Parts: sequence; C-alpha cells; structure tokens
Amino acid sequence: MSPALKSIRQIGKHIGKNIVFGYDRYLLPELDVYTRALSLYGQPVPTVDFENPHYLTSTEKVCQKMRYRADHVGVLICSTGMGVSIAANKFRGVYAGRCLSVEDATMARTINNANVLCLSSKLGVELNEQIIHAFMTTPYEGRKLEQLEYISSMEIESDEPVAYYTQPQAQLSVVR
Repeated sequence: MSPALKSIRQIGKHIGKNIVFGYDRYLLPELDVYTRALSLYGQPVPTVDFENPHYLTSTEKVCQKMRYRADHVGVLICSTGMGVSIAANKFRGVYAGRCLSVEDATMARTINNANVLCLSSKLGVELNEQIIHAFMTTPYEGRKLEQLEYISSMEIESDEPVAYYTQPQAQLSVVR
C-alpha cells in the first residue's frame, strides 16, 4: 500500500500527536498564546525559519516533516489561511483544510480526514482556539474513504522543474 493511502486511512483523533506548527511573521505577537493552545492536544513543534518566518517556507518545512507520519499533525497559520492551504495541498500525503469556523474543522476531520489545519490569524485567537479544539478532538471514522482514496490516486509525481520560494522578495529558483 502506498504511503499516501496509509496516510488517508488513519482513523481517530489528533490528540497526543506531535503538532508540527508553522506560521508567518505576522503571528509573532501571539505566538505564545497559540503554542499554549496547541499544547493542550499534543507536543507543538515550531517548524519555521526563525530568522525570517514566512508562510511559504513554513508550509514547506511543516509538510516535509509531517507527511505520511501517523504520529504528526500539521497546523499552519497565515493572514487568511488561504496561502498555507494552497501550498500545503501540493505535498503528497498532506490533506490540508482551511478552516474558518468550528463546523469547517469538524467537517475537515469527519469527511476529509484532514491532517493539516490551516488557520487565518485575522479570525483572532479566541475563534482559532475553538477551531483548533474541534480539529484535534474530532475523530475520522472512515467516512467516504473510497472517495478520499480516489483523491489520493490523483496525486502524481512529476519530473518537471519546480520553482520554489527562497526569499520574501519573491526570488524564484528552479529545482531539477
């Protein structure tokens, strides 16, 4: 069985897992609050470029560290949550959901078995704490597994060059 299929078949809650946590520089004033909130559910592992935290580099580091790991869950926060969500879903074995409400978080787990939570810092700490709680405590019980496996089969590897983000000034490099 492929690692992607094993990843999507993980049943249960995210409580007790290592929480691979990434963010951008705009979250720095509230970083301690989010770290404490995440620690209620597992061990937060900040995974950023500490000298220059940016949502793209943080997303890359988080997704590389946690994908295919049953004992890890990812949490990414940027201004809107959209950028980290789009970037995270480019990684095989990562199923990221941008959650703007408790219902979004519950459905991301119940229906889609998301393993990365993407949050908008604009929503504020109080609502985001509620969303984190719903995401971490809602179990995946196998609902729509056939559809999720079909989505996993769409993930393809490519030998095409990939441009990746290297600096906040939007300098691109080509990787072969």
